[in-house]
Amino acid sequence: MDNYQNSFVSKTEIGIYSFAGGAQCLAYNLITSYMMYFYVNVFNVDLRIVSAMLMFEGIWDLFNNPLAGIIVDRTRTKYGKMLPYLRNGALPLALLTVLLFCGPFIITDASPTAPLKVLFMFLTYFLWETCYTLVDVSYWGLSAAISPSPSDRANISKNVSVAMNVFAAIPGVAVPLLLDYTSDDNSPFSTKTAFLSIGILSAVLTGVFMIIASYKVKERVLQSEEKPSFKESLSEFFKNPLLRVLVLSNLTRFIEGIGWSVATYYYIDVLGYASLSILVAIPAAISWGFSYSFLNKLRQCLQKKQIMLLAYLSIGIVWFTVFFVGTVFYSSPFVMIPAIMAAQLFNGLMGTPASVVYNEMMAEATDYTEWKTGKRNEGLSFSMKIVTQKMSGTLSQSVSSVLLSAIGYKTNNSSVRSLQQNKVQKGIFNIFSLPIAISYLLAAVPFFFYNLDKTTHERMLMDLAERRETNNNQS
Repeated sequence: MDNYQNSFVSKTEIGIYSFAGGAQCLAYNLITSYMMYFYVNVFNVDLRIVSAMLMFEGIWDLFNNPLAGIIVDRTRTKYGKMLPYLRNGALPLALLTVLLFCGPFIITDASPTAPLKVLFMFLTYFLWETCYTLVDVSYWGLSAAISPSPSDRANISKNVSVAMNVFAAIPGVAVPLLLDYTSDDNSPFSTKTAFLSIGILSAVLTGVFMIIASYKVKERVLQSEEKPSFKESLSEFFKNPLLRVLVLSNLTRFIEGIGWSVATYYYIDVLGYASLSILVAIPAAISWGFSYSFLNKLRQCLQKKQIMLLAYLSIGIVWFTVFFVGTVFYSSPFVMIPAIMAAQLFNGLMGTPASVVYNEMMAEATDYTEWKTGKRNEGLSFSMKIVTQKMSGTLSQSVSSVLLSAIGYKTNNSSVRSLQQNKVQKGIFNIFSLPIAISYLLAAVPFFFYNLDKTTHERMLMDLAERRETNNNQS
């Protein structure tokens, strides 16, 4: 009856699963952080068309992600319901990731409104987005089905977070260095070659680790034989109070994505060097190394809900401070770089524990559905998490491009860099810093209504363990 307290997952399996998540995060971080810049400044597509495309893809995500979750939840195979999609989707995803960056090599028309260029951009991004969704929903759904043990899930969440932080840092270091390097007229490499190279790297790592994970990782939480209907799957979202809180909080993080989408423009067009983004990230990397020990300390005195509130509220206050400093010194690297470094230090210390705890809470929400209905919905639950994250990565880029156009941002057909006016530079800073601050403060609010206390959680786990034991004995 108490087997939920046991450990089921080996260190090797945790490592493989974590590396797969890290590699996928590398590709996702590359595309969500730099794709808008690539389309506008390298592929030379009109900013308004890029905005329209990203808006379309964001709207498609609203349907694509829940649909993928329902498809996964209705899947029944001898390997499980998530693993087949990792196994069969990894290679197409890798190929599509490379294809995203092939546009400037295939279509050489310089016009920013060339029909073939626009069609290529829309089609390849749509196919990549659809394929990525199915793989991503399956990967994250597996985190709740890999073990019934909360201690296993906490360990897995921590290791996945480590891998994701390491892999996600690769494009954050490589792309700015390559942008600065290729901006030199004497550079032997072009900017389009630089992007294609990092795209190939991310595609290979994602494909290889996802395929390995699909064969080495197991689904241990058994699913009901009866498949949930589409109506049942959708209704569970509205009936699950825990999931509603988590999704609503994550939804507000869309605003944060607006700021990070403009970060590259701020470092290049206001402060002068893309590689400054590497410098400001160093404190986050340092504090991130201590954040897991800090999380253990937080667990001793705070519940998950309280950890999330502390993390989000404090990060929001820190970024508001950066914004107010920048109202005067936005163009001064000697002032703004230390200010942003301080904020990033705090991001690493508090943001990492928050991401670990958030994933644990998502698994709790899935258990809650099983507790109340007898059926698990990992696919739909995590698809709702992912759709809000991808809104941050896709719709936020669309909004960012609209805002850049509104403040008068100009591009140059012959160069990836253009000199911007002072008022445009200040506008870029505002779009970069203010959304991040607002987002974290808003994201904290729903957690005031997260009502799964420790006693109820323990009772839920014991009931589920007893129910599963009974079902195993009967089968």
